[in-house]
Amino acid sequence: MDTIKSTYSHKDIEPIYVGGTSATISSNGEILATPINEDVVITNIHTNEIIHRIEGDGELITNLVITPDGRKLAILSQSQQLRIFDLNEGEIIKIFKMPSPVYISTVDSTSSLFAFGGSDGVITVWDIEGGYVTHSLKGHGTTVCSLVFHGELNSTDWRLASGDTMGTVKIWDLVKRKCINTINEHNTAVRGVGFDEEGQLFITGGRDNIAIIYNTKNYKPINTFPINEQIENAGFTRIYDKQYFYTAGSENILKLWNINTGSLVARSSTPLKTNEELLIIDVLKLEDNDMILVVSDQTLIHLNLQELDFDQDEIVEIPVEKRIAGNHGIIADIRYVGPDFNLIALSTNSPALRIVDTSKPLELRLYEGHLDLLNAMDVSSDGRWIATASKDNEARLWHWEEEVEDFVPYARFQGHAGAVTAIALSKAEAAPKFLITGSSDLTVKKWNIPIVKGTTVKTSEYTRRAHEKDINSIDVSPNDEFFASASYDKFGKIWNTASGETIGVLKGHKRGLWDINFYKFDKLIATASGDKTIKVWSLNDFTCVKTFEGHTNSVQRVKLFNRLSPQLLSTGADGLVKIWDYKSGEIVKTLDNHENRIWSIDVKDDGNSFVTADADGKISEWEDNTDEEIRRREQESKLKVEQEQNLSNYISNRDWPNAFLLALTLDHAMRLYNVIKSSIEANDDPESPIGSKVLEETIVKLSDEQLMKLFKKVRDWNINFRFFEISQKLISVILSNIEVDRLIEIPGVMKVIESVIPYNERHYNRIDDLIEQSYILDYAVEEMNKIIA
Repeated sequence: MDTIKSTYSHKDIEPIYVGGTSATISSNGEILATPINEDVVITNIHTNEIIHRIEGDGELITNLVITPDGRKLAILSQSQQLRIFDLNEGEIIKIFKMPSPVYISTVDSTSSLFAFGGSDGVITVWDIEGGYVTHSLKGHGTTVCSLVFHGELNSTDWRLASGDTMGTVKIWDLVKRKCINTINEHNTAVRGVGFDEEGQLFITGGRDNIAIIYNTKNYKPINTFPINEQIENAGFTRIYDKQYFYTAGSENILKLWNINTGSLVARSSTPLKTNEELLIIDVLKLEDNDMILVVSDQTLIHLNLQELDFDQDEIVEIPVEKRIAGNHGIIADIRYVGPDFNLIALSTNSPALRIVDTSKPLELRLYEGHLDLLNAMDVSSDGRWIATASKDNEARLWHWEEEVEDFVPYARFQGHAGAVTAIALSKAEAAPKFLITGSSDLTVKKWNIPIVKGTTVKTSEYTRRAHEKDINSIDVSPNDEFFASASYDKFGKIWNTASGETIGVLKGHKRGLWDINFYKFDKLIATASGDKTIKVWSLNDFTCVKTFEGHTNSVQRVKLFNRLSPQLLSTGADGLVKIWDYKSGEIVKTLDNHENRIWSIDVKDDGNSFVTADADGKISEWEDNTDEEIRRREQESKLKVEQEQNLSNYISNRDWPNAFLLALTLDHAMRLYNVIKSSIEANDDPESPIGSKVLEETIVKLSDEQLMKLFKKVRDWNINFRFFEISQKLISVILSNIEVDRLIEIPGVMKVIESVIPYNERHYNRIDDLIEQSYILDYAVEEMNKIIA
């Protein structure tokens, strides 16, 4: 087979959640609806499959709410439009204009009613089955920011509670259609309202950092509890037949509290304090009592509340069932990791290291440790060690532990005076012996990896002033003898690993370098630059041996691969992936699957697989299928030869119907033209315009798709004076034998016919001119005859 890898298939991990509004989920925790700016994605999170994509109305989504049974979804946008989407039918079934934009909504437990809180203070209650407004509740003087139903449809105990941005809470009796209580205990937005299961208690939580529990007989406060954080959601939950209230908000922690004492009994894990200010914007309750936290970075955290043990004096930590990544933001670096290299590690615009299992692409593992966003990473040759570089001036090492089948923190490296911008591990052995870091302090450092886990290394083996501008990339040679650095100062440098001395400088790029990469199988190294070029250099004399031009913008990453015949993979700010043949210097293939700058790429199995990630957070996994593609082309070529022979046989045997159908299938205009021309010349049926009644019957029986294809051929032939005659005869056959009503129904046919008409008029005018000229010739001949006579 071909040694050049040229064809790749791909599968994508795309963002499912982009925007400031909350997600919504069915009560069984299976169907998730999320906004992507103005569009909506509906995902089955049990199977990790996107089941619907709903195109927006041109305005950003302001709110989503799905019924507990997962059958109907209400979509609201900045355009004030309400759209009801039927998940079973897969289509919008109702559109309604709301009086104002809606930023909060809720649904009752029976999937019968939606309630929408408008920015004008009006609450609209919507009958889901009937598709109409049942209540329009007016009383809030400002934006409604919290809603909750209680009771059963049309029962005497059928209520709706609402809170607004000024701190007012109203209780509505939906049977009497009026407000029965107004509460003014808060002085800022009330984001959490909730009833307990029996309807005897009511809770409000506000951004004034307090939660208040009321008796529903008169809605007088029973207890007021200071929560010490802005509350974005509050309510009641029952665990082991005992009731608690919960709050969530600016501390990014769900907290469970004792109703009577206000003491904290359980909470979700406390996130590491970093420069990333995250908060919980919503809490989604499931029917099994679990909860899903919607975090402001569009991450969803599924908490398992079913097996909490409160028989302890200390505060219980609520276990995380799983995390779901709505999007990864800008992905600065990417690596295959794990013992089987089946996991993907991401450096994103977040302090936490992210790892994704491609078999469960929506699920996410987070590894906290850094205090500022990650810039770069590297992985050992066995996939069990990950080195990360951060803007917090530190590098960290993570190690795979078989006991927990996961990565755990191993060591910290402190000493740089600026952000660590590049990092590389030793490559010669499976377990790395050292790592090299580059920093915005313009130095590179070599660090020995400690034997003892948990060590903080503060002294490097050596430090070298490396470049005059930021260091963007570092790579270590396969035998650990050298390492290379690439900087925005336009230079690449080759260093002796043992001594830390420069042994070569790569000069020639006109702009800064973004990446540098050793070739594993020869003394070559590649650089990628902002000057839109890639250069390959010899490690013997550090001269440029080849320059590759093809990207239309800055080249962000480059990888050398393929032991049998050197190739390069490059990604650029133009959103393209290019595969190059080193020997010919030509582009083998351009892969266009990203819409934004591709910051990162990683290769495994010597180019049999690679992964790319862009600034939108989209990840594409590519698999080499060059051999399959070659076999497919060979089969297609063989089939084409056989079909050509069959076509020749049909024409020889005057089997016009089969010859016509085969030529149409081959989609070759001249072959089809010659079949019809041969039929006319054979003239088996003189009464037929195309010489064959059987062929006419075949044309009448064509499918709509085949007729459309034939009409396009007719249009193309009609343009050319040499071919128009057969085109006109085909038009005659079609219009004489096929009803106009059927032709009109074929998508696109009328446009083709409209393009045929102008050329028909030209042909008729030309024929009229010829007829006129023939009269002159007749006249001249007649006059000549008179002279002769």
